[in-house]
Amino acid sequence: MHAARTSPTGLSAATTVGRYVTIGQSCVLRSATVEDEVLIGEKCVLMEGSLVENHCILAPGTVLPPGRLVPSGQLWAGNPAKFVRNLTKDEKAEIAGIASAVFKTTDKHSSEFLPVGTAYIQAEKLKKSLEAQQQSS
Repeated sequence: MHAARTSPTGLSAATTVGRYVTIGQSCVLRSATVEDEVLIGEKCVLMEGSLVENHCILAPGTVLPPGRLVPSGQLWAGNPAKFVRNLTKDEKAEIAGIASAVFKTTDKHSSEFLPVGTAYIQAEKLKKSLEAQQQSS
């Protein structure tokens, strides 16, 4: 996600993400707004001022140009993004459940992710040396 102090387009420079939103890996959100219960596929790009309203799905690889609006309850895809179809009631209802399932899975495996940077290397060395000291005493 990216937010700037100002936007050359004159649109809002803030990046805002609502509740129950699933964002696929390698996505770029640049000064965009995503409302509640949205599913964004992998490698999507949302440019400055783009707005994705509630209960929407962006197919993987979708690119929203600056200032593009995705109305509530729609599926969009492509580069540049184009309307594909309206979502069914069942599809809209599944979006929050998908977000909850992804959160539970991520939370379950959060200890497997390495922290950013290399500080964890020194922490591992310190942990091993402390364990060695405890075993020798």
